[in-house]
Amino acid sequence: MRSQLRWERTIPRDRPIPSRELRFQEEIREFLDLLSWEAVLQNSRKKEWVVADVGAKNFSLAPLIDTLFLERNCEVEIHGIELDAYRRLSDFYTRADYGRFFAAKARDAHFHTMDFMNFKKPSDILFLLNPFVTAHPLLSWGLPLKHFRPQSIFQHAYELLQLKRGALILSCPSREEFKAASEYALNAGFLLGSPVSWKPQANSLQKKPRLGRICYSNELNVSDSGNLGSA
Repeated sequence: MRSQLRWERTIPRDRPIPSRELRFQEEIREFLDLLSWEAVLQNSRKKEWVVADVGAKNFSLAPLIDTLFLERNCEVEIHGIELDAYRRLSDFYTRADYGRFFAAKARDAHFHTMDFMNFKKPSDILFLLNPFVTAHPLLSWGLPLKHFRPQSIFQHAYELLQLKRGALILSCPSREEFKAASEYALNAGFLLGSPVSWKPQANSLQKKPRLGRICYSNELNVSDSGNLGSA
């Protein structure tokens, strides 16, 4: 029903970013600092990157991703992809409303209200943060089981990244989900980088750990090949 009742509102561009979203950006940066993803950028001569946040929710990571590349004097085209884009939030704006708001905070960002399986743009980096790899979380968010296609999602991600020898940034909130996600990644053809674990603090938004790793689509772009992890 919410995907059909698309009463949309424009959020003023000069509205300050909510403190909750700023804290979320800080936590994601803390998590990224644990990964060797920096080497993925340094080992490439690319100056123009294509990055997509899969399951972007309200796309609040767009300004952070843009900042990360701006700090390295790189151009970046950012795509936020959200299937459940018309979920209405407590302030009566939708995820899509915020998606466009946060897209406007970056140099070149685009929010897509679509199924990731229909996203066809070859990418350098894909963010897959806390994907649905078990059925219970998907049902808890009110989505039908027809959207539970974890292996297809990882396979599609691999195909988009392989064209540009790109990398997948993966995270999960539990060991069970991290193990399942890593196995799906392996089955899709990814090489798995070393696992890392971000632990929440008392004031953290995410109360569960963020277990993650980089999944490489090609052995030539592996930056932590000496420590490739298993599922």
